[in-house]
Amino acid sequence: MHRGAVKSLASVSQSRSCGQNVFISSYISHRPVFACGGNLTGDTGFIGSQGYPGIYPSNSKCVWRITVPRGQVVSLSFRVLDLENDSLCRYDYVDVYDGYVNGQRLGRFCGTSRPSALVASGNKMLVVMVSDANTAGSGFLAAYAAVHPHERGERYCGGRLDEPSGTLKTPNWPDRDYPAGVTCSWHIVAPENQIIELKFEKFDVERDNYCRYDHVAVYNGPETIEARRIGRFCGDSTPTPIFSEGSQLFIQFVSDLSLTADGFIGHYLFKPKYSSITRSFPTTTPATLTTLPMALTYSEALCKQKCRRTGTIESHYCSSNFVITGTLISAAMRDQSVLATFSITSLHKEGNLTVQQAGKAMSTRVVVLCKKCPLVRRGLNYIIMGYVDALGKGIVSPHNFVMAFKTTKHRDLAVLNNIRC
Repeated sequence: MHRGAVKSLASVSQSRSCGQNVFISSYISHRPVFACGGNLTGDTGFIGSQGYPGIYPSNSKCVWRITVPRGQVVSLSFRVLDLENDSLCRYDYVDVYDGYVNGQRLGRFCGTSRPSALVASGNKMLVVMVSDANTAGSGFLAAYAAVHPHERGERYCGGRLDEPSGTLKTPNWPDRDYPAGVTCSWHIVAPENQIIELKFEKFDVERDNYCRYDHVAVYNGPETIEARRIGRFCGDSTPTPIFSEGSQLFIQFVSDLSLTADGFIGHYLFKPKYSSITRSFPTTTPATLTTLPMALTYSEALCKQKCRRTGTIESHYCSSNFVITGTLISAAMRDQSVLATFSITSLHKEGNLTVQQAGKAMSTRVVVLCKKCPLVRRGLNYIIMGYVDALGKGIVSPHNFVMAFKTTKHRDLAVLNNIRC
């Protein structure tokens, strides 16, 4: 690292082949003084560790608040990063936050490996540098700029994705583990008449039965609303393909400050939205293979029928696309239908049903077309048999077999598991 003559910040260039050497094309007669923290405004500017390019002081904490004009967002690019190295950045580090108060941490950085540009969601960003008793290195130099929201270009992670197809991956993929202390948010936006399919090609995130630590959360819509969450994933089991309900998905990856792993790479694709779909299925009497229409959308006539279960588990098993036992954990009204989320106890017949898995816990979302038939209540256990639409979503109409689950039915279902329909 050159620490000699005073440098002109307007003409800094980098050479990766020599680490983080900074070559200066012009010199000025005085050296800019970087203080410990401060409030920075304007369209562009520089921030640096206290005393940069000299050795940064020990036992210090410096806070910089960056504000750019309203209507634009903050982009921060590290020109130099030279702090004490540690795989989890536990000693000397720079934290970057989206916003000032209770903002998401965009990343924690140390050593000499610089990230790509970090971009806030608004016009404010917080930068915090902490050092312990032992210091090493010249600290950091970073440039900030006001950019237009959703401006394209290389960034550390996250961003808005509106091309018909694309890829998202954790920082450092595939060369090394994702870093500790990072939050990445991707907002995928399709045209109004399309939906989004998300598939993970490789997936390895710190394992926990409840995904409390490192995790990936996927939401319907443009933000992290818990009621709109599709799933929360961790471990090394690749999630099944995910389909949005509408034209937007929000994916958030969070790593804490402990264990890390390989990370993930995923791909998304825009697909046409289907307003109504019909299928045919064989009746369960082999001698009379007729076809009947499956009810996959709500209709007033369908829901006027009397809600009276007919047949048995055995007679409905083969004609159903999926068969599960599970607990109803949430139910939300969708016009005249109910969007029900079941925590799966046993998966007897999966078909193309979309099942979310977080550790060992599995769940699925099922549309109950008629809110009063079958009538299900939160907290109760059920056997659910139904159809699967083209997008992998479970559909239950009054024709399907749904009943309260009793342990005595375990044996019946176990026998049916071995039947070839």
